[in-house]
Amino acid sequence: MFKRCWIIGDIHGSYIPIENFIRRNENTIDFSPETDLMILLGDVGLNYYKNERDIKIKKKISKYPFTYFCIRGNHEARPSICAAENPKEWAAPYLGGPVWVEKRFPNIIYAMDCPCVYNINGYKTLVIPGAYSVDKYYRINNGWNWFEDEQLTPEEMDLGRKLIETNPAVDLVLSHTCPSIYIPTDLFLSVVDQSTVDNTMERYLGEIEYTLNYKWWLWGHYHAFRRYPITEDGRQRIMLSAGREVVKLEDIEKNISKIY
Repeated sequence: MFKRCWIIGDIHGSYIPIENFIRRNENTIDFSPETDLMILLGDVGLNYYKNERDIKIKKKISKYPFTYFCIRGNHEARPSICAAENPKEWAAPYLGGPVWVEKRFPNIIYAMDCPCVYNINGYKTLVIPGAYSVDKYYRINNGWNWFEDEQLTPEEMDLGRKLIETNPAVDLVLSHTCPSIYIPTDLFLSVVDQSTVDNTMERYLGEIEYTLNYKWWLWGHYHAFRRYPITEDGRQRIMLSAGREVVKLEDIEKNISKIY
């Protein structure tokens, strides 16, 4: 059980957002991996290059006083693929739900590739990873990393539907992208032809939201902060920007709007 659960958006393989967060709060909060869980909402970027460049940032970020819970975005490899390529270096323990852990970085925990239900500090939490890269073709044309399995497969989506049948109510939903109704069209990149963008994941999450009884839903992906109006039944939805704002789960539960 952690004393505090923090949530931050995409950091894209940079330790700077974590370091800045600590500096802003080091005089008022005594952080430690035993008391502070940092949830990262995808595009963490720790398994992007799958070589020493990743190891370098993992060494850096693991020295900060947090236990990390990483959700897979679209700009990173699936942890199961990393584990399959280096089976002696990875383990799959059970920490409130099935997870992946690279043995030399035990305070960095990765959610599973598919939808999964976790117990996070007593909060029943549905995690749904994956998204589509709107810059897919730009990445391919420039020889940058693009992960063909960035979205959920149809089989993984069906697994999520079955999870909803057995878990019709949760406290918290964590995903990388958002339900289709909340797609921030005002943030679309003008250089991207939207007719080429695959919104399968957003439509799927829209289906999940319609069916699921939940209290709080948080996502990243769009690199902007947005706190949606609280509904009459108390539901809260928050979109977090790329590594800038940090919110505390305990504050969200209390309807506190503080940003750290």
